[in-house]
Amino acid sequence: MEFGENMQLVKEVMDFIQYSKLFNSNNINENTLVVKDFIKAKDLAWSQNLREVDTVWEYVKSQEAENIVERVYDLDLSSQQEKIYDFFSKQDNYSDNFLPFDYIDINEEVEGDLAICALNRLVNGNTDNFYEKIFKAYKQGGWPCGWKGKYPSGEIIVYVP
Repeated sequence: MEFGENMQLVKEVMDFIQYSKLFNSNNINENTLVVKDFIKAKDLAWSQNLREVDTVWEYVKSQEAENIVERVYDLDLSSQQEKIYDFFSKQDNYSDNFLPFDYIDINEEVEGDLAICALNRLVNGNTDNFYEKIFKAYKQGGWPCGWKGKYPSGEIIVYVP
């Protein structure tokens, strides 16, 4: 697959799912809030109740993804976007046990996050933005599941078993 000048950056995300396993390490960075309870992590990720969370996680992710997709269209990269989505949607592209069975209920969310991480790199290159922080959390062995504080102030919340 060809992804232009950012090929190596996009390929790093693709290689991550092919040769790594989620939750395989625990090197979470110090600017991250860690949650060890999977039920609490899912609640943080999917809650729409602002009395329970500071920031609705799905809203932040969708707003940030929308900015990336706009850039895809502005840069006329729709065919590369389709290739990325196809790649991340095929289970054969994932290493054996990439996501342990006990975590199957977050499978689609992980796939979607990582596809957007690859798209982010396609259109933005090497930059320190929201989806680069998401990818960093995955590489460090966690599942990004929320935001502590009012976005964009605050810090990412990551589940680590």
